Amino acid sequence: MKTIKITLLALFTLVGVVGMAQETNKKEDRKAQRETRVAAILTEQLALTEAEQKAFLPVYKQYKAESIQLRKASKAAKKKGKIMSELNDQELEQVIQASFDDKQKMLDLKRKYHTEFKKTISLKKVAKLYHVEKGIGKKMRNKRGKKGERGRRGNRNAKPVMEK
Repeated sequence: MKTIKITLLALFTLVGVVGMAQETNKKEDRKAQRETRVAAILTEQLALTEAEQKAFLPVYKQYKAESIQLRKASKAAKKKGKIMSELNDQELEQVIQASFDDKQKMLDLKRKYHTEFKKTISLKKVAKLYHVEKGIGKKMRNKRGKKGERGRRGNRNAKPVMEK
């Protein structure tokens, strides 16, 4: 009886570990697919040559990774706090200053990579990048909506697709 319990416990533990590993692989696959789609959109919209792609895309990928790290750090710091209504004036001032600091760090990162981008592609393409970058998220959401998939929060802003 005891060996059956131990065997079942080991089996369930193994199934749980395999399930978690598969979930991690799914996340990595989705991230890789997203990076591939973003690279394709940027290549198409900016009309990048093959040489420009090889020089620009790794720099862009690094930029996005650093910006995600900044956002995660900022988000983690915000979660540590209390509810706004429970804060006194000094604590509120600290929260506001921290928000300014986070925005300044993001601006510094953008300025740093602006110079890096100019080294790899023309200034016209850099300017177009900033415009295209704003629309990438929208394109990705629309594409996801057309397939019938929904993100974590759903696709509230997607307009229904009319069939002909």
